Amino acid sequence: MKTFPYYELNHDKADSVEFFRGDDSDTKPHFHRCIELLYITGGSVHCKVNEEAFPCKKDEIMFVRKCGIHSLAPAPRYTNFVIIIGPQYSSDFAGIFQNKTLPAHLADRTFNRTLLPHFHALDKQKNAPALVKKGYIDIIIGSLLDHYERVPATPTPNIGTIVSALNYIDMHYREPLSLESLSSAFGYNKYYFSRLFNTYIGESLNGYINAVRVRNLVAEAKRAENPNLSELVFAHGFDSMTTFYRNFSKYYDRPPTEVFRQK
Repeated sequence: MKTFPYYELNHDKADSVEFFRGDDSDTKPHFHRCIELLYITGGSVHCKVNEEAFPCKKDEIMFVRKCGIHSLAPAPRYTNFVIIIGPQYSSDFAGIFQNKTLPAHLADRTFNRTLLPHFHALDKQKNAPALVKKGYIDIIIGSLLDHYERVPATPTPNIGTIVSALNYIDMHYREPLSLESLSSAFGYNKYYFSRLFNTYIGESLNGYINAVRVRNLVAEAKRAENPNLSELVFAHGFDSMTTFYRNFSKYYDRPPTEVFRQK
């Protein structure tokens, strides 16, 4: 099954500070404009941030800067604390991380354990005001910056355009969409826009649009009691059953009816 990074609109849309415990999540490649920290509290997980792959073990931290493509796979089990800092709340660090950033793998376990009380404090105060949460996060990020040597940050020019295009696709995937219409809507030459999109997403624009259609079609079909495939196909922007089956088969190795039954 082919995978490529999805843009997580829900995190950027919320633009908040999120903190939660996690375990054994097998997370496909995705990105958002939030800073994300994973503190591994037990077990081991295979991490990938952009092109860097590494195992993360107990008391190690995975750091993801804004728009970093990241994924997780249990190895074989793990537990963690997760902090997701929305764009508004990460403004304090915007200038700091513009040219240099923290390493993706923060592996000094002895030092990391000194920060663990702040993670536990966030865990105990899930309903605290955002300003209180931000205070703990400022301490954590500030301490990491003081301890770890920063590395060059990969520039992300035009990321705002790509995010706007992804938002547009999420809102209009049921409608006819094409490279020509989207590049024109965003004021770009279609060849340049195509290269720009592929650079960030690792997939052609049309391929991404159809993947979004497949994903949403499957989600809707699973919620329905007796889904009608042909109605769903045309309601989700596909122009033919052939186009749907061609794109569906990229991501599933079983028939649609069998996939729909897996609630």
